[in-house]
Amino acid sequence: MTPIRSDEWLSSSLRCRSVTWSGAHMAAEFKPPVFPGVHELLKLVLTLRKRPPFLPRVSDMAVHGDIPLPLIRLVGPEESVHGFLRGFRDVLEKAEPRTPYVFMDAATAVLASPAASEPPKLILLEQLCQRLQEDRFSARPNSFRRYRVAKFLTRQTLTPSRNRDPQSEIVTLLRKWRGQSPSIQEAAQTQVSAQGDSGFSTLGLSGALWFVRLLILKWLGRRSYGIVPEARWFMRRQTYMVPEHSSDFFGFAERLTAGRLDEQNAGQLHKLLVHAFLEDLRQAYRRRRLSVLPRRRGWRRTAYTPVLIDHASEENGGLPLLRLINDVRNETGKVDPLLVIAGCRDEPGTPDAGTEIDRPEEVPLFAPASATAYSTWKRELPVQRQKLAADARFLTIHLPEPLRPEAIARTSGEDPDAWADLDLDPGKPSRLARRGVLEVILVGCLVAVAALPATRLQDFWQAGCSYLRAKTSAGIDVRLAEIAPGDWQCVGYSDNDGQIFGTNDRLAAAQREIFRLNAEAARIHDTHRNRPLISIIYFGGLTHAGADLETDIAVAEELIGLAIVQRQQNISVTGEDDPLLRVIIANGGREMAAADRVTRDVLIPLVERDASIKAVVGLDRTVKQTRQAIADLGRAAVPTIGTTLTGSGLADISKFYFQMVSGNPQQAKLLAGYLNHLKDPAVHLLTIVRPERSDPPDDYIESLVTEVGKAAESLTAVEVEVIDLSGENALKPCTKPDPRASGERRMYFYAGRETGYSSFLQNIKEDCAVQALPRIVADDAIERIVAQPSFRQQSFVSEMNLDYVALGSLVVLAGRSCAAERSPAAPLSDKGPLVEFCAGYYDLINDEASELNGEAWAVPSYPGERVGIAFDAADMVVTAARKAGPGAWNRAWLAQLFRDREFAYVGASGRITFAESRVGASRNTAILRLPTPASAQEAANTAPRCLFLIGDLYGPEGATPQESNGCPKD
Repeated sequence: MTPIRSDEWLSSSLRCRSVTWSGAHMAAEFKPPVFPGVHELLKLVLTLRKRPPFLPRVSDMAVHGDIPLPLIRLVGPEESVHGFLRGFRDVLEKAEPRTPYVFMDAATAVLASPAASEPPKLILLEQLCQRLQEDRFSARPNSFRRYRVAKFLTRQTLTPSRNRDPQSEIVTLLRKWRGQSPSIQEAAQTQVSAQGDSGFSTLGLSGALWFVRLLILKWLGRRSYGIVPEARWFMRRQTYMVPEHSSDFFGFAERLTAGRLDEQNAGQLHKLLVHAFLEDLRQAYRRRRLSVLPRRRGWRRTAYTPVLIDHASEENGGLPLLRLINDVRNETGKVDPLLVIAGCRDEPGTPDAGTEIDRPEEVPLFAPASATAYSTWKRELPVQRQKLAADARFLTIHLPEPLRPEAIARTSGEDPDAWADLDLDPGKPSRLARRGVLEVILVGCLVAVAALPATRLQDFWQAGCSYLRAKTSAGIDVRLAEIAPGDWQCVGYSDNDGQIFGTNDRLAAAQREIFRLNAEAARIHDTHRNRPLISIIYFGGLTHAGADLETDIAVAEELIGLAIVQRQQNISVTGEDDPLLRVIIANGGREMAAADRVTRDVLIPLVERDASIKAVVGLDRTVKQTRQAIADLGRAAVPTIGTTLTGSGLADISKFYFQMVSGNPQQAKLLAGYLNHLKDPAVHLLTIVRPERSDPPDDYIESLVTEVGKAAESLTAVEVEVIDLSGENALKPCTKPDPRASGERRMYFYAGRETGYSSFLQNIKEDCAVQALPRIVADDAIERIVAQPSFRQQSFVSEMNLDYVALGSLVVLAGRSCAAERSPAAPLSDKGPLVEFCAGYYDLINDEASELNGEAWAVPSYPGERVGIAFDAADMVVTAARKAGPGAWNRAWLAQLFRDREFAYVGASGRITFAESRVGASRNTAILRLPTPASAQEAANTAPRCLFLIGDLYGPEGATPQESNGCPKD
């Protein structure tokens, strides 16, 4: 007896007979059948239809995400099988949302197909593809591009090409499939002649253009427009029909055309079509793109695609199609989302008597054991698919006869109500995968991203801070700092007009002039590379909340002093290698409240990047933040030159700190000397007036009060007392005179900031409206306010003598002629450094290109001491740079030079040396008197005169005759 092959037996065993439904069945109202185990079967089918989430692991299959799906074959009576498929179809049709599914009768589908020459299984595959492309589901229809291009080619016949390119016809076919015009291809195949006139150059140009055009058109003509992903898949990511036998996709496509199919293996072609169909489904369901990025369309597909094939048999192609799917899944090892449920009559073929089979007969599993059948199939799948078994993917479930109504009524359990209230919801997709959610989030993020800079831009604009220029200019680094609750100020540095600190017009004009001279110095340096460009950082408090005229003008004066040096260096003819000066302006906020932050975050990184920066000058006032800034700069080995700082102990903070003026101990020494100098009448009582103590304490005020009290107490004839500004009787010297001393025998010394000076004078003036005023001397801080003509015109200071400590008195004594006539007033008219300063001052404010030129900037009645001190600080650095020469030098050398005993600088404000003291212990300090006539015009144009002076003037080389009070002698 001849044995039969196992695949022949399987084909026979899976064969089913199709029948035609009678009119009685069609006419009657359809009700889904109820049979034993229908609940378990529905439960299994619905469970398999529900797509597992992407992230959880399916523990019993040990795979992520998608799972292998069986090819379910329902075998049994026609009423049970057909009724179940039709009932399940009706359920899927009513489901919300309506997910893709297909129901087709294999017998009628094949008979109704116009492509009768094709195998039935391919007809069913085509029908399946067409129905899944219908736009009647909640998901977007699948285009099935891989399957469609392959199917299209199998129905085309190539004609012999008349062009030189043998593949031109297949390229044209592919363009036709894409709906593109073949004009480019035709142009590429057309022979173009290079014609022109007889000129050699014209002929050569025409020939070159012809050649380039031919190459471009050839290249364009061979591109597979719009099917690159599909071409890559056919050639690289699948193995059916051996794509390696073709040199490129066009050759492979030719093998798929109708005229070449006889040369191909039919089984391979059929598997290729099925594989392409399943791959298109996989791509529609994939949850990732580029293996990393999420793909939202795939995440929204939470249900697999059920395909219900009724009356599947060998003759109508239903079972052969299932076997093709089985083979493709086994051979590719890929998971696809197709859940096939095929129904057959319970008349399986049996092998002939005496035939041998390779596998034992299996015990039929009925619907009540659906879960057991699936578990068994799932357990055996790894082995069966590894063996490429012909039935590895098949799950056969036998259905019993349907129950009659009276039998259903007597049946207990869940089967009678199995079709009621089915849970068809496959689960909602992730919120981010739902339509519109991610778009709303992205729009919100874009709005937030746009709003953040917009909000920040508004904050910068309100604080006068340059946001855009700070991002693009290397010479600007600014940021917002909260000085007080709600008080945001612009701090940082700038070396150009892209950032102007503060709101005062004169302060802004001084900065613009600095920046103009910076640009001019850079241009000169570019054309005269032998002239080194050195830089200094001016560090002060340039911004504040509200109006603060005194601070603005004081800072502007220091900037003017720096600008004088800049301009003199720009026009210098001293030597070919005379240095040029660039000034970088840094802002520490109101009262230097952000000085420590600016130093740490901005200035130290700047000096580490820019070796041309040689020193930091200014530093405004002695507060805790300034002390920390000095300490940080010292640790970074940056020379720091205080222009008007007088607090105690600053030199102990940093070895790189130098002070242009004498400190509070010298100020106390000056006052003690002045008290001792006054004889007619002598002072018996010194009342030190100070503001109330603050938290944290003001270092400048605390050290000044201590030093003045200590120095005055050394005078046995003077009694010392310290009172607050809020003191009542102590601030009424006329109406309630102190019995210890009255009139001029009592001296008030104002030891505080300029902010409380006006109220102090008002109290005294109101109390002494008729009687003679007591002597009043103020500390150096009020220089900020007395220098303002507007202050001297106030009624409460009319006809008062404003006596105050001046740290740069020699510059102030140069008088109105300094800026108006280019020469200092007598007796200092012959002092070379002061003459040079006055000439520079005059030239600066009279230069038509200067920002400080014009009627808006009236000539001052006298040069401010801050102008001269800042001038000397910058000029001293330039002098050191001359000594260093044009070569590169480290800024630390500057500190060493200043401490050298042989180094002494003589400037506009006098002689200074740091050999014995780095805090200006030998510097001249004076008490000046500024009269305030009753006439406002006269008061605005008055100039101070010297009352008492100690310290060096212009040194031995510039000896200056002095009065008994130490002031220069006329």
